[in-house]
Amino acid sequence: MTDRQFIEVRGARENNLKDISLNIPKQQITVFTGVSGSGKSSLVFDTIAAEAQRQLNETFTFFVQGFLPHYGQPDVDRIEHLNAPIIIDQKRVGGGSRSTVGTYTDIAVLLRLLFSRIGHPYAGPGYAFSFNTPQGMCPE
Repeated sequence: MTDRQFIEVRGARENNLKDISLNIPKQQITVFTGVSGSGKSSLVFDTIAAEAQRQLNETFTFFVQGFLPHYGQPDVDRIEHLNAPIIIDQKRVGGGSRSTVGTYTDIAVLLRLLFSRIGHPYAGPGYAFSFNTPQGMCPE
């Protein structure tokens, strides 16, 4: 794989991260797992997503930027080869105020859309996977 097929993160120090460097493959679904407090959310949301969103916001005019949320530059040496971000928020269903244990994401809707568009064999349009239409409902 060439260098451009990875998002390169070098020297991430956001929150509890200690000078983390890694390559994240592009054009794949990547899952970050680890024990509580290992820095998964700090890496994904506070470092990579914040920098991607900050770079995207800089492409808009100053007038439009006034209406967008402001993202500070994360504490990282460099991040290279970022794409436009698709950020899937976490929602709390339990756990402490600082813990992301007991969170879930809105990824189910996006995965349904993704597989309806590029899945093989083709199984129909996006609504064919929705419980809100007769075509997407289970028979029983």
